[in-house]
Amino acid sequence: MGWVVYDERTGHMEKYYKKAATAKRIVTQHNTERHYDSWTYRPSRTWACCSYRDYEGILLGLKGEALKMWQFCNTEIG
Repeated sequence: MGWVVYDERTGHMEKYYKKAATAKRIVTQHNTERHYDSWTYRPSRTWACCSYRDYEGILLGLKGEALKMWQFCNTEIG
């Protein structure tokens, strides 16, 4: 199962990655303010990442406690 990078405010998927480390790196790069010689990069939107299974709950419009409960109920027990 892969990982999804998405816009935190809207829930819109930005990109799909096979590895968690890659998705986390992309999110950190995007969300970090950077200063250059003549200008400063400030992201206009904040990105986040999660597994695709968890993203399905976000697609359903679940937030907060409802999302946590959905994730708990859909966790595979090994």
